[in-house]
Amino acid sequence: MEESRGIILFNRGEKCIVRAIVCLYSLRQHYDGDVTFFLERPYPQEFDEVCKYFNCKIVHNEENHNLSVLVRKTDMFGNPPYDRTLWIDSDTVIVGKLDDMFNYLDDCDVCIPNFSDWISSGSHISKRINRFKGIIEDRYIEEALRDHAAINTGVLSFKKTDKWKKFVEDWVKIADIGSKKHIFISDEVSFQVLYPSISDWGLKCFIAPSKFNVSVVYGEKIEDKRCLHAHGQKHCLDFNLCYMWKEVFEHMRKENIANINSFLQYADKRLVSYLQGGQDVTIVTACDEKYVEILRETFPNWRKYKSIDDYPVIVFVHGIELLDSRLDFLRLKNVKIVPWKMENAESHREEMLSAFVFGAAEHVKTDYWLKLDADSYATDSRPFIDNEMKQYAFCGHKWSYSRPEHINKLDKWAKGHWKRKLRNAEPMIKEGEIEGNRFYHNTRRTISFIQLHKTRFTQFCIKLLRERKLPAPTQDTFMFYVANRFDPKSVGTRNFKKDYGFTQGNGRRGFESIKEAIRLVDEKGVAYADSNEE
Repeated sequence: MEESRGIILFNRGEKCIVRAIVCLYSLRQHYDGDVTFFLERPYPQEFDEVCKYFNCKIVHNEENHNLSVLVRKTDMFGNPPYDRTLWIDSDTVIVGKLDDMFNYLDDCDVCIPNFSDWISSGSHISKRINRFKGIIEDRYIEEALRDHAAINTGVLSFKKTDKWKKFVEDWVKIADIGSKKHIFISDEVSFQVLYPSISDWGLKCFIAPSKFNVSVVYGEKIEDKRCLHAHGQKHCLDFNLCYMWKEVFEHMRKENIANINSFLQYADKRLVSYLQGGQDVTIVTACDEKYVEILRETFPNWRKYKSIDDYPVIVFVHGIELLDSRLDFLRLKNVKIVPWKMENAESHREEMLSAFVFGAAEHVKTDYWLKLDADSYATDSRPFIDNEMKQYAFCGHKWSYSRPEHINKLDKWAKGHWKRKLRNAEPMIKEGEIEGNRFYHNTRRTISFIQLHKTRFTQFCIKLLRERKLPAPTQDTFMFYVANRFDPKSVGTRNFKKDYGFTQGNGRRGFESIKEAIRLVDEKGVAYADSNEE
């Protein structure tokens, strides 16, 4: 009877779900054999559909145990569903054929790749081995510290035998003791200690080439890469080989393969940071004596659902002393409170909106900044920034009209400008239709209750002005006008309400209205939105 062979994976919880989807997609590009996914609650039940999409068998593990996730993973090795089994961690990307990992078992019982050509006597691995002194017999420690290959248990293959089952039982006992003593990756290090003496269990171990477990940090020089491993949640960081994971992930997002976009709600913190653009974005908002009460309601909502504590934040404040207790909720290590006024503004509205042009250009130190109106709020925890937005001069919520008087003022300003692209352009007021107090454009524009900006573009807009004053009392229409005249394609639009979980409030109704809207989000997941043009 022909031996069965297959790949197994395991998941408990939700933080690795997105990585598992990427892993399965990449695996199916290079392997069409049997795959079994062991799942253990709690985990998002809709992931079952992903497993079915990739033609994986599903095994729901019993939950009556007290093993950590990593030790539980090891425990499954003792009774696999196949005669020859290949285990892969879910934070891997498969980039080549894995068949050899099965074939090596012709001459051994277990096969595991060398990790980055490291050896066990090196300072890094030897320190880990020595942590098991007192847990494992000294003779195993002594042998493990000789010049053996360093390993990583993110990838290994093995044959199903009684001897292997007995070894796994002993391995799990030792790993569990290490885990309860809070030894780092006790499952992996205990195998590092045991495998040089695996003949004591009547088994033979073969060390495979590193190409079957390529570190995103240390594996750049490996030419024939088969399996890329983003060990330690490094999948979306900036190490040299992380681009390989990101490319697969971005392709899947673009095509929504296996409905991956619906699983972004389970993204781990590093993935959330990657999706939001990392630390090259500053959050910018503003308030005055009226809107400070509204911001007191919305700011915690932004922190709760959009993780703005991970970003530098600038709050422009008008008419309130910086030591005023009403600003105490803003006194956080990532928040900078900046006094704001513009005495040459013709209205208070113009004065506050000017902060998002002149104030942002002066105080933002990152490449991008995100404007959030004080009365806007989050409706869920999906990331509200992604890297694709950064290709535009600015990217905001899609919108269709401006105020005719604003366009007329900007046309007049442009006609007398020293820049030919502005001076020679046809009046924008001719490029659309006026209906009452609305001018509908025949091109894309935005409304900026939320809007991501390139800081350089903001600074460019200011350089077009002869004085420190907006040519029309509107921030987003002015910046839209400039972008449209120089490069209409530089204006990016998104449906932030539908696709990014962020919506527009109506501060004119007072903070009680916003407070009630946020309460509905918190208690019922209901988004209250009331359109409020800038």
